[in-house]
Amino acid sequence: MPAFHIPDSEFAERRAKAQAMAKDMGLDALIVWSRSGHSVEAYGDLYYLTNFVSLFPCVPDRRTWSSRGHGALILPVDGDPILVTDYLDDPEDRIKVSDVRAEPDLAAGVVDVLKETGLLGGKLGMVGMMSFLVSALRRMEDHAGQRLDLTDADHILDRLRVIKSPAEIALMRRSAAVGVKWMEATMGAVIEGNTEGDAVGAGLAVLAANGGTQQDIAISSGPNAQHYMGSSGVPHWNVTRPLQTGDLVHIDQWGPVNGYYTDFARSTVVGGKPSDGQRELLDGNVALIHHIIASITPNRTTFGDLYRTGAKWLDDNGFANHKSTGDETNNFSRLFPCFGHALGLGIDGPWIVDDEDTVIAPNMTLAIEALVSKPGVGASNFEENVLVTEKGAEILTADCNSRFWA
Repeated sequence: MPAFHIPDSEFAERRAKAQAMAKDMGLDALIVWSRSGHSVEAYGDLYYLTNFVSLFPCVPDRRTWSSRGHGALILPVDGDPILVTDYLDDPEDRIKVSDVRAEPDLAAGVVDVLKETGLLGGKLGMVGMMSFLVSALRRMEDHAGQRLDLTDADHILDRLRVIKSPAEIALMRRSAAVGVKWMEATMGAVIEGNTEGDAVGAGLAVLAANGGTQQDIAISSGPNAQHYMGSSGVPHWNVTRPLQTGDLVHIDQWGPVNGYYTDFARSTVVGGKPSDGQRELLDGNVALIHHIIASITPNRTTFGDLYRTGAKWLDDNGFANHKSTGDETNNFSRLFPCFGHALGLGIDGPWIVDDEDTVIAPNMTLAIEALVSKPGVGASNFEENVLVTEKGAEILTADCNSRFWA
């Protein structure tokens, strides 16, 4: 298997760009805060700049530690980066920052670095707001003995991460290829007598063997096929009900492979012979997503344009759109008015929603999706991962069968 990695020099270039953008904002430094531990939702910003994620699980604070499962990079606009982590035991020497401090009381350790570098009273940009904890802020301010001047700076990393470098595109291609194997293994176990859990387990074995881990799998079948997930508990799959011939099944799988995400969905009918209503739903779902993809014109089309293209297709072809009230079977779709999102070191923005005016540009990678339903039939889920090129869009997940039915 060939090596897939980001060159060391690229990490330095990324940090330099972030520093310049922070300086333009009048900031003295960025604090790039990240959650990882056993979860993979929010490690992307820190990983993007340092190649580091915390390996310790997220656990409640106590007197001697704080913010376990998190990490923070202090990035002065005119100085060297300092990484503060709650855990440091990496036998592979992956970290791309030379100054690394291991502090079990992470919040206090960050304040100590700010004091040491003369940044404590400065204007600080906070990156990673979805991960930053109220408990961490209180602990930091208690340790500092003063309020911190924090400015939301998430947009800096959002802008840097959305355009992929050649090395990142190679990693995205690799993730898509592994994702295809993962999906094929899962779908191959969608047979009569198996449970949803059996199908999920078959897929996870392939994913793990190919360098990936799941963030989650949304699977639903049979009498629950109108729902995005068949179980609202943990895990999100049913392990008691055997699948039956004729069951409608849809599967959405997402997670990182070597850090970069695969995220796409497929649907089918157990036994591979859909009814007329199921076939209309399944074929329509595929046609919708490929119609949206075909509408991409780089440097002209916006994310909002893609949303409106998808909504019009649904209206023109007799399917309920996100704003419909007539189809009460698809509550998820009405609560998630979206046709997908950017993709990279996570489920990233911008989102394909009606009011998003970001222009789609070459070297963006997107996940374009829709859960489509018909009353009395259920719901189908279909999603592709695409790379935006100078000419249009390349479907990275094209090697996965779109139609697992006859």
